Amino acid sequence: MTPGAIAPKAPRSDARTRLNIFLRRSRSLAPELRTEVAVEPLVKEAGERVYFRIRPAGRARTAARERGMATVVLSVMAEPYAPGSLPFANSTLLYRELRVRTPRILEEAPELGVIALEDLGDELLQVVWAGGGAHVSALYDEAVDIIARIQREGARLAGTPAASGFRAFSARLDAALFLRELRFFTEHFLGGYAGLRLSGPSLGELESLFGSLAEEAAGGPAALAHRDFHSRNLIAGEGPGASGEIPVLRVIDHQDSRIGPRSYDLMSLVRDPYVATGGASHPPFRESDLISRFCDAAGVRGRLPGLLAEFDAVALQRNLKALGTYGFQVSRRGNDVYRRYVAPTLRMVRENVERHSERSDRRRLGILLADVPAG
Repeated sequence: MTPGAIAPKAPRSDARTRLNIFLRRSRSLAPELRTEVAVEPLVKEAGERVYFRIRPAGRARTAARERGMATVVLSVMAEPYAPGSLPFANSTLLYRELRVRTPRILEEAPELGVIALEDLGDELLQVVWAGGGAHVSALYDEAVDIIARIQREGARLAGTPAASGFRAFSARLDAALFLRELRFFTEHFLGGYAGLRLSGPSLGELESLFGSLAEEAAGGPAALAHRDFHSRNLIAGEGPGASGEIPVLRVIDHQDSRIGPRSYDLMSLVRDPYVATGGASHPPFRESDLISRFCDAAGVRGRLPGLLAEFDAVALQRNLKALGTYGFQVSRRGNDVYRRYVAPTLRMVRENVERHSERSDRRRLGILLADVPAG
């Protein structure tokens, strides 16, 4: 999902040209990955970059196999960037300090807008879950533990002089950003995707409700957050376990990390449209179990009803923001792959609102969203 409320830029049409120039000039890649190669486009997300897997081809494939040559992933930005300006490179250093596994940067070419990355494979947590992997429940437990580690280690690092070198500590998920994202939802989901034209009074009421929701979601205790922590940004790989090899998680797409509500990453994980498909395929966890695990691991104190009210406000804002992204991608970019996630996200929004139906603001929001089509 796109970070923030600003419409993401599509990578320029010369992405493959810049990729080919990088391969010719590379100083870090083995010869087998710079000459005769196969270029495999990877799934494009809603952000400002595209990814390609590079593997040896033709005669180079045999030599690479003999040397145990690994593939690499090239990330091609929307355009070239100034050296030292890329948030992804800065956050990669941050996550190393946090002791969280992320892909290593092998080489940067800012003048081309290309980065060579360690290839972690395609076993997204979403894919493992959909395939009924034996360790998927344990992976969700590990994901919660990673969130807690980001918060604990982030709090430790924030108190040191080194914190000034990391952009995440000076950026915030605050009420102003949340409100911009909710307005993005109004424009691109309600208007662009659903085709609803709200009248003046209804639009004014929705703006007021969203202003209150933004303040509520941003008003609780804060911690370092990944910002987009869900099943498509977690990759399962081999790692040592107590009884042999079990998958362990690596974290990707971390460049928008910042200070935000302590439950933001948790709600991104447990209210994840990418696995909330309904029917016979339910996530392999009980939400209450993961919330309890998070509270224990992160040292969160408080009575559960109060915590759930706080967490639900964050989840509601997050899911509405996601719908804004899906609406933009479908209606403006023609990227129809996101249409499948609209119905489960709308369902989570409506269930969230219904849980707090004793509140007049939630009842009014439910009424205003009642006619939104899920298809």
